[in-house]
Parts: sequence; structure tokens; C-alpha cells
Amino acid sequence: MDKEVINKKIEKLLNHFKAGDYHYTIKETQILLKKLPDNIFLINLIGSSYQNLGNLKMAADAFVYILNLDNKNIAAYNNLGNVFKTQKKFEEAKENYTKALEINPLFINAVINLGNLYFELNDFQNATDQYLKAIKINDKNALAHYNLGLVYQSIGEFNSSKKEFERVLEINPSNTNADKMISRFTKYTKENDHLKKMEEKLENLDLNDLQKVNLFFSLGKAYEDITDYEKSFYFLKKANDTKKNLINRDFKNDFKTFNNLKNFFEKYNLSNETDAHKNEKIIFILGLPRSGTSLIEQIISSHSKVHGCGELDFIHKIVRTNFYNQGVLDNSMLSNLDNTKIKRLAKSYLDFVQKFEPKSKVFTDKAPLNFAWIGIIKILLPNSKIIHCSRNAKDNILSLYKNDFDDRLNFSYDFNDLEVFYKEYLSLMKFWKNKFKNQIYEANYEKFLENPEDEIKKLLNFCDLDYEKNCLNFYKTKRPIKTVSSAQARQPIYKSSILSYQKYEKYMKEIFDKFN
Repeated sequence: MDKEVINKKIEKLLNHFKAGDYHYTIKETQILLKKLPDNIFLINLIGSSYQNLGNLKMAADAFVYILNLDNKNIAAYNNLGNVFKTQKKFEEAKENYTKALEINPLFINAVINLGNLYFELNDFQNATDQYLKAIKINDKNALAHYNLGLVYQSIGEFNSSKKEFERVLEINPSNTNADKMISRFTKYTKENDHLKKMEEKLENLDLNDLQKVNLFFSLGKAYEDITDYEKSFYFLKKANDTKKNLINRDFKNDFKTFNNLKNFFEKYNLSNETDAHKNEKIIFILGLPRSGTSLIEQIISSHSKVHGCGELDFIHKIVRTNFYNQGVLDNSMLSNLDNTKIKRLAKSYLDFVQKFEPKSKVFTDKAPLNFAWIGIIKILLPNSKIIHCSRNAKDNILSLYKNDFDDRLNFSYDFNDLEVFYKEYLSLMKFWKNKFKNQIYEANYEKFLENPEDEIKKLLNFCDLDYEKNCLNFYKTKRPIKTVSSAQARQPIYKSSILSYQKYEKYMKEIFDKFN
């Protein structure tokens, strides 16, 4: 085949890959691979496409095949490490990143990915060391500065975090993710230089919609700080409307899953549960996002006997991997959950959390959307403690609307979606409370703000933990917080968030009226 023709075909395949058309990329690359057998570039393209599609087995097979052809291929080691990291096989991931760096210590992708691995495990010293190493290799690598900024933000070192995000913006002013991160811990005034720069970017830079969304949310927060609520809502509405247009999410499967859960657990006899892992204690903190989950985790994990793991997605992955069929929870797959499988899944979860702190006996898992999996959690880990966080509905709705989240929270960008999802959530929580009675502790945000010491004592008692003064001084705890609440959860109790919806009442009357 003519070299020019091959180059054009490869260029076309790369364009499809960059556009996210992975199925096409795989199919056409496999055809070209027949004419160019064992072409490492093409095999890597196939593996990367499978990885983006979530087919990690096929991705791993492709990268292993490359290493069989060339055991010095640093890109294949790096990519295989990423596959293992996604699978939560951290030792295998570390081994592959390390092999790449043994061949080429200056391979910056592997350095950054090793840092990402440590960051996920909350090993912030090693994560910081790796990102600093990457910056030493190339000070203009924006990703290394950005990730280092995330580390500093997570541990409450906001001045250092700001410096890293500002460096990102020096390298690439269009990286508005850095603007969004700065906005989370900045208290704005009318003369704030960052506020002016964000408005200038909207005016002067050629930004795509996703980049604009970051600025819209950030400006909404900035104008709230300076009490210009009309302008704040103007930017919040632009942020949510634009984000809504960028996503394609149908919640029907979520609601089918909620109904399937109710139907299954209505008849399920929990006395059938296995005795496996009854001595292990996991404290699950859940509810809608922005309902006080970060505050409650910060309080509990300030206790000397508790290790706070933060927002984990492991339970969600267990459920999706083992009990889903065509995007919906399948009750027949749940029905096949025998003691052997229960023990295996429980062990996989416990092995995972113990990677964070092997010496600890008590862990917190603060993934708000785990409210959907309370029944499954009680099957797998019957000794676990369930804490449901709730707050004033209008304040909760407003806080969701003011923030940008990952793909699992795509219901928060539209008033109708918010209303429907909120009501489905309430219905499912009512079901769980009827099913589990006193096994679910209700942690009300407003009550904690009004009477923190008494509420903390009740909460710790439910968790079978003695009261410690550290839990009242939770804001002094140095543990990491990786969520949008990183700045707020490091402050002493403040009550300004109670009835905060009133500031926006005339702009959001359409949805607030439905929650009277």
C-alpha cells in the first residue's frame, strides 16, 4: 500500500478517535492492521479506543500484545497502567508505570499518572513528589501544575493551590477548569482581579461551550459573594442551560432501577444474610449531593479511630458490574446473589478501602448517590452504618443548581429534571427507611448547625464511637477533601447557608413553589 495512502488513512482514523467515534476507529483500524500486521501504532489505537469504551479487558489485551512485540514500549506500559488503575488494581498499575520510568525516567506521562495513582489513594506526599518531578521535567506542562493544584486544594493549602492554578492559566488561558477551581476557595469583592479576568475571557477568547460553562459557574459564585444575586443568577442560568445542551442524559433507566430495587427488597428477607465480614465497620454517608455529606464525613473522620476515605465509587462499580443489564438493574441477577458471591464482593470492597489505611478498623465512604444502594450495602456489609444526610429542600436544590458536577449528576442542570429526580430520591429513601427502620441515621444539616455538640454526640453514638472533642473541632482536621465542599468543610460551623434560597427566591420561583 502506498505510504501516502496509509498516512491519510491513519490521519482519518486519528480524527475519528479524537471525535470519540471509537467503534468506527476499532473497525477501520482492524481492517488496516490486516495490511500492516503487528503495527504497534495501530494496535495502540485499538487498545486506547477499547479503553475509552470501558472494555478494559480488550484494552489490556492490546497493550499486552504490544509489549510482547516490544518489551521496551513505554507508551504500552503507561496505558496498561491506566487500565489497571481504572480497575482499582493499584499495585499492578504502579508496577507498569514504574517499568515505563525505568526505561525512560523522563517519560512525563507515566510520572503524572503515577502521581494520579497516589492522589487517588490519598497518599498526598508521594502524589506531590511525582507532580513536582513532572514540573521539573517540563515546567510548561499544564496538567502537572493542575493536578498539583488539586492536591493542595484537597489538603486545604489554598495559597499553594492558587499559585498552581494561576500557572496553568499562564500556560493556557483557555483552561477554564483552573478558573473554576480558583473560584471555589476565593471570596470575591467587586475589585477582585480574577473576577475581571474571567469576564475579559468571555469577551475576548474563542472558547467552546464547555470552557464557557466553567466561567459561567465561577462568575455565578463570584457575584453571589458580592451579593449581586441578579447577576449571579444570570450566570448560573447560562451555566446550567449551556451544560444541559451539552449532555444527553435520559433518567428513565435510573427510575427503572429505583423501582426494581423496591420490588426486589419488598420481598427480600434480610435474615438470609451471610455472617461474612460482620466485624468490619464501614460508615456510609449518603443522600443528595450538597446535603451536608462532606460536613458529616469531616466530623466523623476527625475521630481518632476512623479513617475517612472520601467519595468512593467502588460500591457503584460493584453494582454496575454485577447486577446491571442493558443500563438497568436486573432483579434476576440480584436473585442469584448467594453467600459465596456475597463474601467475594464484600472482600473486594474491604480490600479496596484497606489500601487507604491498612491499620484502621473503621472507615467512612462518602458517596452521596450510594443512597440508591442501601439494600445492597446491607446485604454485602451487614455491620455497616448508614447515615442519611438531609437539609432544607430549597437550599439543597439551589446548591445543586449552583455547582458543576460529574456525569452521574446530570439531573442538576434543569428545573424539571431536578424536581423529578428529587421526588424519586425521596420516594426511594422513604422505602429504605421503612425497610430498615432504626438502621438508618438521619443527619439533618440544619440541626447540626443549630446545636453541633449534641448532634455530634448522637451521631457518634449511632456509629458506636466515643465522643471526642476533635469531632467538634472538625475544621482543624488535615484529612483531604476532594469535593466541591473542600473550602466550606474546613471552616467552623456557620449558619449563613440556612435559608440561603431566599436570596434567589424571585429568580427560582418556578421550582421553589413545587417544594413549599
